[in-house]
Amino acid sequence: MDGKLTDMLHLDLEPVGVFFGNTSAACDVSAEPGKRNCVVPFLLSAARGKVVGIDEEGCTCPGGTVGCCFGDGFTRKNPNIHKMLSQGMGDAAPPQAPIHLVEGERFFCTEELAQKWRNNMPFSDRGYPRVVFASESRWDEIGNPDLVLVFADADRISALVTMLGFHNGRTVNTVVPYGAACHSIVFAAEQMEEAEPMAVMGLFDISQRNASIAKYLSLTMPYVLWEDMQKDLDKSCLTTHAWKEIEKRL
Repeated sequence: MDGKLTDMLHLDLEPVGVFFGNTSAACDVSAEPGKRNCVVPFLLSAARGKVVGIDEEGCTCPGGTVGCCFGDGFTRKNPNIHKMLSQGMGDAAPPQAPIHLVEGERFFCTEELAQKWRNNMPFSDRGYPRVVFASESRWDEIGNPDLVLVFADADRISALVTMLGFHNGRTVNTVVPYGAACHSIVFAAEQMEEAEPMAVMGLFDISQRNASIAKYLSLTMPYVLWEDMQKDLDKSCLTTHAWKEIEKRL
């Protein structure tokens, strides 16, 4: 794959390709059933050069099940998600429950509002047998991905958001829905069905940011948008004096 855009952005983590339903790619890492598997470390592993496979059995996190497009993992794996995302279960929590279940993550003021968010999630019902994450340098082994997820800081995100409008002149090319750290995948998968797809900014889940992520946000998009941004790079904002000034601190 041509990594010219990646090079011009000076990305310190490779773009991650998301391949839905892929069962043939040889994976360096696979999510193991029986463990509490957060999707974000697998994405970061892919951004560092690995090919990672995850199926629903290995996707043990309810939110991750939703994010990886394995359907409504909340109902199947954590029907009390609306309590956890709001004010918690309090005294009704089971013994030895983690603090985020007892006190709640308080992303919503009430259970009813958390339930409203849950009801509006674009759950995928495609029934993919496996999802593969792979760094850009490994795409030649697999093919073109369905989505591209980029970990980047504010400078690089700014450039990418600008470049998304380079060939279409639209005012809005990026949306910022609230969800768990991996939910940008399911939101971007929904964009694959749109005539004018948008990119999805994410990684706003502070319950995950406090664990492993400091300076990055994510930008996830259908591959067609990533491919479009590879064109006419010699005319893009990445060749201007303004970007050259930013490059000095990258």
